[in-house]
Amino acid sequence: MRHMRKLLIATLTIVAACVSPGDPGPASMDEAAFERELERRFQYGPPEPAAQRTEDARAGRIADAAYFAAYPEYERAYTPQARAEAQRLAARLVEDAGELTPDQFTLRVAEIVALADNAHSQVGTAFQKNTRRVPLRTTWFPEGLFVLRAIPAHADLLGARIDTIDGVAAGTVFQRIHHYNGGIETWRRQALTPMLESPGLLHAAGIARTSDALTYAGTLLNGEPFERRVEGEERGQTAPISSTARLIFPTGADAPMQSLLSENDSLPVYLRSRSTLFSLESLPERGLYIGLGFNSDADEETMASFLDRTRTRITAEARAYAVVDLRTNTGGDFTTTYRFATELPSLVEHVYVLTSGWTLSAAMHAAAAIKQSAPDRVTLVGAPVGDRMSFWSEGGAFVLPNAPMIVSYTAGRHNFAGPCNDLDACFWLSALPDRYPVRIPSLDPEIPAPLTFAAYSARRDPGMEAVLAQEASRRSFAHTR
Repeated sequence: MRHMRKLLIATLTIVAACVSPGDPGPASMDEAAFERELERRFQYGPPEPAAQRTEDARAGRIADAAYFAAYPEYERAYTPQARAEAQRLAARLVEDAGELTPDQFTLRVAEIVALADNAHSQVGTAFQKNTRRVPLRTTWFPEGLFVLRAIPAHADLLGARIDTIDGVAAGTVFQRIHHYNGGIETWRRQALTPMLESPGLLHAAGIARTSDALTYAGTLLNGEPFERRVEGEERGQTAPISSTARLIFPTGADAPMQSLLSENDSLPVYLRSRSTLFSLESLPERGLYIGLGFNSDADEETMASFLDRTRTRITAEARAYAVVDLRTNTGGDFTTTYRFATELPSLVEHVYVLTSGWTLSAAMHAAAAIKQSAPDRVTLVGAPVGDRMSFWSEGGAFVLPNAPMIVSYTAGRHNFAGPCNDLDACFWLSALPDRYPVRIPSLDPEIPAPLTFAAYSARRDPGMEAVLAQEASRRSFAHTR
């Protein structure tokens, strides 16, 4: 306990250094000092020494819990009341760690992190790895929970709507596990979907009957009822995972799981780039589709190269309008797209920005930067984004080597809807007017067009349909003036 007291004192000292009054303001710093201070305030590391890996599973959980006990002092998104509760639960975790199963330990950590009620405070891939998982992949649509991928043995379940899991309504299951992830309800529902495929985690949460299989019941794509017990598979630390945001894309021919939609199908434009994060496609009436699946460099191309190519096509081909699709973009580095986002409305007559519940963080920043640059010539289309206009990000992560888990904490606040004047808390790169500021009242879609399962399974895109209808109306109005 003496070691823990020293650790907590050291932790508090670090955090206090990030918010101490009287520090020189950013306006008085040269660029090198600005970068150093930015890192010190908003990108500080976790406590040292780090937890050590051990072959004794029980001892490993005890060591991880002792190290993780400092987490509530590093996470700045907590309210005072939530921080106090997180400290209480972290102390209990230290006491109980040796008697918990791995799945119970994961949920106890997740519950503590989720008290921050912040989408960027996360337990990484803990819901997808190191726990048994059924060989199905599911996604929420407005109509319910549907199977989009399955191994060949369960391929008949593709397109099935899951109504119950071990006899509990799917919506009720979500309500019983929603406290294991922070953020708005839409984000929680999406982020917790892998738990609905984990017998071990649902059993630890008191929902599943056993820790090795789940029984799903609902309606097949052809309308017939079904009930199926699906065995879970071991998923260790090296198990491959798919981004939950991109499960709507068809799988390749050599993939271990089949998908509801095939690459051989006549796919709408947003589903044609399964293996790349960036894409450009021509649209009717001199439009250009700009698919941005990530706000940073990708394996296939750097962001700078892609944006240069995009500018060239817009100007060389005299494009009339652009559609920026951010619906599967969960973030990245907002500084990589800010300049392009602010200049895009000046390159075309109109810009449409497609958003969804997966649009998060740097993708929200990009949408806001485009909109604020020319509010009357930018239209937001789709579904509401995945986070609030004010949220916490940046920070670092606790690495728990025995769980194993990488648990992120946040240190810098962003406020897209209004000024963020507290420079001890507000992340300088988005708060300062001479950096990458965005200020708009809302990112709610002006033309609601959520992706429904009915549209998805029919290979339709309500978002693009709304864009093309609006563009036709805009052009018709322009011609009659």
